[in-house]
Amino acid sequence: MKKAVLNKNLCDRSPFCPASRSCKFGAIKRKVRGFFDVEIEIDKEKCTGCGGCTRYCPQGAIEIVEE
Repeated sequence: MKKAVLNKNLCDRSPFCPASRSCKFGAIKRKVRGFFDVEIEIDKEKCTGCGGCTRYCPQGAIEIVEE
């Protein structure tokens, strides 16, 4: 089964993350601690591996992999 994986080294941790807003399944979560202190996580249970988020990540930090 395919799932989205986040490369935290490429992610800019933006509070305006377009990939998290693009996920129809709510699999990408933003934990905001401060204005630019944000943690982005992908919920493997909710992710369907559709790849929509990869098109919206401006840093290319999300890829779809076979698990």
